Amino acid sequence: MPHRSDLPPLTSLHAFHHAAKTLSFKQAAEALNLTPSAVSHRIKALEHALGTPLFRRQTRALALTEAGCTYKITVDRVFADLAAATVALKAKPEVTVLRLSVLPLFASAVLIPRLPKFRKKYPHIDVSISTESSVADFRTDDIDMGIRNMRVAPTGPGSVKLLDTKPVLLCSQEIADDIKSIADLKRHTLIHCTPRPNGWQDWLSLQGCADLRPTNDLWVDTIPGGLEAALLGQGVALSMSPLAERTLAGSQLVEPIPTDGRGGTAYHLAYRPEDAALEKVRVFKDWILDEMKEFEANKEKRSLLSAAE
Repeated sequence: MPHRSDLPPLTSLHAFHHAAKTLSFKQAAEALNLTPSAVSHRIKALEHALGTPLFRRQTRALALTEAGCTYKITVDRVFADLAAATVALKAKPEVTVLRLSVLPLFASAVLIPRLPKFRKKYPHIDVSISTESSVADFRTDDIDMGIRNMRVAPTGPGSVKLLDTKPVLLCSQEIADDIKSIADLKRHTLIHCTPRPNGWQDWLSLQGCADLRPTNDLWVDTIPGGLEAALLGQGVALSMSPLAERTLAGSQLVEPIPTDGRGGTAYHLAYRPEDAALEKVRVFKDWILDEMKEFEANKEKRSLLSAAE
């Protein structure tokens, strides 16, 4: 690799590049906003550094020497590559990473299916998703934004509501055929989600059935896992509408009895207030809010179609 001192100054190469292209010091000077004398001096300095003449200076004419012709090919290629690299760099903004902590059900039913739209709109933002049910701590966790389901809406900046949900019971058709009322749940296994250990008990209490005891209890660590267990006929899952029905497992399950909406919650997007102006935080918040509006609109259309049927 050539030592730095072996390379001629870029200003001299630039002068040679234009002079060799136009075969005119005057035109090269106009392109570089210099005087013809300054261009001539730079090229003489380049020839001195190379130890060989690059031009034959004739009366009212300028021609390249054999060495000049050979050197021109390389210099032209270098400047062309430099120009192309500059254009490409300007056209492609620096890639940034948006780190999201998302509940598993929201990730599988809502976010991941829609993520290609975000990536197409913002190709310079890479997305890293961590699906977890624990409380997100912005002070210690390496995340930019979190999506959690809450009964009580947080107050203050740094949080926006995304979607309202209501409890829904889901199970296989065989089990559903044996359930006509809440009391019939005592003959079956209730599927619990460990991040919400009191989910079933709270819901049963709201229905006035706090003393109901099922045949068995089955514990899983995520709502999607509970839906898979319900699909396999292992019991009745307490999930959230309209998200549960949007998963692959949920779409194949049935609702044994309708619920009245008591015990409803909402998904919220949270972030550090001081990060609100960051592009990746700002554009994701705006994008996901627009997606939730579309999700709600489609939900209403589905409800109208079901009523019409």
